[in-house]
Amino acid sequence: MSETGASDKQQHYINAAMQPIELMQRLFSKEQFEGFLLGNILKYSLRSQYKGQEQSDITKRNTYAYWLQLARKGKLIEPTKDVVPMNFVYKGL
Repeated sequence: MSETGASDKQQHYINAAMQPIELMQRLFSKEQFEGFLLGNILKYSLRSQYKGQEQSDITKRNTYAYWLQLARKGKLIEPTKDVVPMNFVYKGL
């Protein structure tokens, strides 16, 4: 298993037919889904310096922030394909 936290590197993401994020995006309302993404951005931002896996948590935070951008544009997220671009800058909530 990768220690990066990136969704395209984790076996439990790669091997599944459908990821929870994909299912939630289809089942939740737009507001519920965006709230879920915002909650994860907040969670990984707040715990990153205390859990001993700072880089992994920052990667996860950036992933959820990037996915929020995509979701707000109406794109269906594919977690193993929609990875954070190298030039992505997290600008906060």
